[in-house]
Amino acid sequence: MKRIRHARIRLSLLFLGLLLLAADGILLLSGARFGGAALTGETEAHFIDVGQGDATLLLSGGEAVLIDAGEAEAGETVAAYLENLGVKRLLAVVATHPHADHIGGIPSVLDNFEVENFYMGGDVTTTKTYGDLLETLERQGLRPIVPTPGDELAFASGAVLTFLGPYDDVPADNLNDRSLVCLFRAGDTRVLLMGDAEQDAEDSLLRHHPFLACNVLKAGHHGSDTSTSKRFLSRIRPETAVISCGQNNIYGHPSPQTLETLSAESVHNIHITAEEGTVVLPLGEPPMDKENAA
Repeated sequence: MKRIRHARIRLSLLFLGLLLLAADGILLLSGARFGGAALTGETEAHFIDVGQGDATLLLSGGEAVLIDAGEAEAGETVAAYLENLGVKRLLAVVATHPHADHIGGIPSVLDNFEVENFYMGGDVTTTKTYGDLLETLERQGLRPIVPTPGDELAFASGAVLTFLGPYDDVPADNLNDRSLVCLFRAGDTRVLLMGDAEQDAEDSLLRHHPFLACNVLKAGHHGSDTSTSKRFLSRIRPETAVISCGQNNIYGHPSPQTLETLSAESVHNIHITAEEGTVVLPLGEPPMDKENAA
């Protein structure tokens, strides 16, 4: 279905970004005042360094989807990162599960960007962080969508984000395992985003998606030894793994066991945000329209 975009013309922007330097007569165009550089049309995955937390930005064809946004104090960092890339509008924001290191920064993003769709799981908590998120959704007039496995969000480029889980066979007593698990497909490239899903959720995915495979794995639960099992890796066979965690975090993430398991399963291309900062991965070119999407 074609989406209709309503252009908003603001004549004042024609003047706010123009600065006349009388000394040399040079007319400057201020990128910051015009909203920064134009958003790239390339297909990329940005694993934003938010310390001990998760924030992933998916870009394709000039559209952007944000999955999680770290702790509350990381919200402005994420918003600034998006602005610097030229993001003005988000096709969707996804909250994988209601833990503070994933949803805490989302209110700042919602307050700074137009958001077309908001996805979250059906599991709730009574924390202040979760309450702040709900209040922001109400203030912004955003009605959350609780996706079911198989639901898809299509980019105009032909790239597709598919929600793979959680299924009902995942125990409800572990919010990590109730994370929304997403598969981003762009051409022949597949990026599997696990949130904080642990081994019960991994086993459920394999039961319901026996042929699941990916090129890039955003490892579950920040590289904890409760996730990224040998059985799971041997089935999905990623070439690259990304672990989002903070420097010298108190949890010991990523676990040496997880790193050993990745290496044993021939995943030698491992990126850790605590060591590298934000990780940007260019992805394969998607088809030009959804009808030709893989």
